[in-house]
Amino acid sequence: MVPPAFQEETSSTKRIEKIRSFANYALQKAGLNNGDATSMKTFLKWIKDGYIVDEAYNEKEHETHKWKIQVLISEKKEEREKLECEKKTIQDVRLKDGQQKVEDYEEEIQQTKLDLEQNKINTGYSSIKFFTYVSLVILLSVYLILFYASAIYASFFRNAGTLIQTAGDDIVLYLDNIFDVQGIFQASPALLFVYLGAFLFFAIGLVPHTMGGKYKSLKIGAAVLGALIVDSLLAYKIDSGIHELKVMAGIADEEWNFLTSVNFYLVLAFGFVAYLVWGYMFDLMLKEKNKKNAEICAALVIKDLKTKIRKQKDLIADLKATVLDLESRVKMLEEKMEELKKELDKAMLNPDLLSQNLTSFYMGWRQFLNGSPDFDSKKDECEKVYNDFMETHFKKIPSLN
Repeated sequence: MVPPAFQEETSSTKRIEKIRSFANYALQKAGLNNGDATSMKTFLKWIKDGYIVDEAYNEKEHETHKWKIQVLISEKKEEREKLECEKKTIQDVRLKDGQQKVEDYEEEIQQTKLDLEQNKINTGYSSIKFFTYVSLVILLSVYLILFYASAIYASFFRNAGTLIQTAGDDIVLYLDNIFDVQGIFQASPALLFVYLGAFLFFAIGLVPHTMGGKYKSLKIGAAVLGALIVDSLLAYKIDSGIHELKVMAGIADEEWNFLTSVNFYLVLAFGFVAYLVWGYMFDLMLKEKNKKNAEICAALVIKDLKTKIRKQKDLIADLKATVLDLESRVKMLEEKMEELKKELDKAMLNPDLLSQNLTSFYMGWRQFLNGSPDFDSKKDECEKVYNDFMETHFKKIPSLN
């Protein structure tokens, strides 16, 4: 049964009590509570929690320090809740969605194989589209060969002196021609290099359609960029030649900037843009051709589905790694919160000073018990309570000597 004096103390546990001597205070309270071990443990806890303090104790400073620690704990708790919410979203939504997509894609693969066996695959092949694409590819191929042949001839083999002499009154219009169509149909040794060069440019246009494997898009982008650079150099050479002819004819100044010249951009438009259109038509033609064969069509569908499965599995692996990272961060936050809680427990006093105050209090309590042999059993109880309390909160029991 709790002594009456102790019951009186419990009614004011929230009030901070300042004392001059912990030993004298303990001697007084031990007498009021008849040396009860439970009462002593409660007083020890009050001292640890800062409700019984030395008279030199600064309450305002103590409360400010406690408040700062409590704010930090609150911030860590909020951060932990955000991380746990993010983790739950990944586990309950994104991971399940990714796994469901993988299952759906695998079912589509099996269904495609079954449809192929039963001849139920609708390839979507259109003969009209196929022959339209073939016709456009052939026409554009002829155009590109003639275009590059004319561009190469105009860049490297056009005779400036002869051109100026034969231009006559139409010299301005004649010199603005960015191509020399007549030159590529007049037999000469130069035509060998002209047409071989044209096929070289044409072959460059085929390169992106041979790309495959890893980083396919990057490789295609590099090939297209290379074609643009080569076409730009050819456009620069043609525009530079036109300007030199105009200077020789006396109808242009020496100053020239190819970036402001319309001829430069016309060459790119007729060459590079046409090359892109040809590439697109060529790709459409190949895709339409593959639709004629059900096995090829099914293989392409399955290949695309397997690519999607691989991407989804990579995404799932990344999400699982993110979950592990979030769990690690949550654990770190919980450990930090535990440290802050321990720091909050110690916030009222310096640990060494607190240990000293607790020891002084116990010494005063024991002094009361030493006053009568009737308290020997209580003395053992109080000693055990004190040792357990100090070991729990300080890991080391101070010497009483």
